[in-house]
Amino acid sequence: MKKFRFSLETVLKVRRQNEEVKQQELAAAQMQRDQCLQHLARLEKGLRELLLLQSTKREGSLDLNAESWFQASHEGISRAKRVVRTDLQQKDKALDEARARAIEASRERRVLEKLEEHQLSEHLQKLNREEQGFLDDLAQRAVSSLGLPSVSATGL
Repeated sequence: MKKFRFSLETVLKVRRQNEEVKQQELAAAQMQRDQCLQHLARLEKGLRELLLLQSTKREGSLDLNAESWFQASHEGISRAKRVVRTDLQQKDKALDEARARAIEASRERRVLEKLEEHQLSEHLQKLNREEQGFLDDLAQRAVSSLGLPSVSATGL
């Protein structure tokens, strides 16, 4: 019995490795985006806390130094948020590109796997035909060695 060997096995291995690399790149891009989102959430929380702190201080009297500190802090956090949002947009683009590359690598792998399945199916059909031919030949020899008329001669 002949053993099945996929003719493009090395190409399939390379495609599988490529898909793994693209999946790792996608995971890294997702992680960077998540970190950026966490940083943005921390900045927003800090801004809320700053606003809450300043609103409680303003109830009593107006302190020019405290107002100046508040404005500088507020501006600094707001500037950092803008920078992080810009960075987040870049991370989103990188994530989309990594996702597209991972999907394409997956498609390429699946095409080769389907081709492998098709070749295996053809191989098994060929083996079944060969085995059936061998069994038919054995049956024909057995009938002829017994001296009985063959199935084709009797018309059955």
